[in-house]
Amino acid sequence: MSSPARSASGSATRERILRAAEQELAGTGRLTLVGVAARAGLSRQAIHYHYRGLPALREALAAAGRVAQGSTPDTRDRILDAAVRVLSRPWARAGIDEIAGEAGLTKGAVYHHFADRAALLRAVAERVTPTAEEFAPLADTDGLDDRAALAVLLRTYRAAVAARADLVRNLVIASRDDPDLVAVMARAMIARMAPLLLAWYRQRAARGGFRDVPPSLAFQALFGPVFAQIVFGPFLEEVLAEVGGRPVAEDAEAYADLLLHGLGATGRVIEEGP
Repeated sequence: MSSPARSASGSATRERILRAAEQELAGTGRLTLVGVAARAGLSRQAIHYHYRGLPALREALAAAGRVAQGSTPDTRDRILDAAVRVLSRPWARAGIDEIAGEAGLTKGAVYHHFADRAALLRAVAERVTPTAEEFAPLADTDGLDDRAALAVLLRTYRAAVAARADLVRNLVIASRDDPDLVAVMARAMIARMAPLLLAWYRQRAARGGFRDVPPSLAFQALFGPVFAQIVFGPFLEEVLAEVGGRPVAEDAEAYADLLLHGLGATGRVIEEGP
């Protein structure tokens, strides 16, 4: 059995380590054995002896209420909400400092819930999917001809994506260094919406309107230009204006004509030469 003096000494050392860990999180936003050991004036072996590594040390901090800002059930959502607000600003820099400040938390509290910035951005990307309610106008296209119905579809999709345009654009920019974020964005903005939108397309095709083309081809033809406008934003609009054009969603009927009739000849015979 350990003596009371030894138990008291062990408790004091564990408290010393917890205090150092709390200071390390508050000061750097990260928890490392080297940093905690330096602040506690102990060896890394001593920390391992008392807490068996960083995961156990994090659990002890949470259990002791030493990371109260990061331990409440709704704090993860609070961080995500803050990240969405920050990323929804034009050309925002979505650093941990900015997001923590927006949430009113320390960097340590953010890192308590997300391993790094990439993990946080991937969680944000999961939240950008437009809702089924935003596509409710499609239900009113049953009585319209194909041209008018396509125009409604294009404008509805643009409205849904435009509502989160800056957020999507900033995530696309951030994804340049994070292949996993690209995959999450694709699932959020394409894969989840595709079944809903393609079901509408197939229903029209079954009635003898649209051709029954491969789903991926139909999706790209319908929504690629609109998504490009969201990603490139005002730059694309300026370039189009220079050549006398407008974004697809602003000229939806003309684009619907292009989709319906293609780029084929009009039937006129063009004579070549004398």
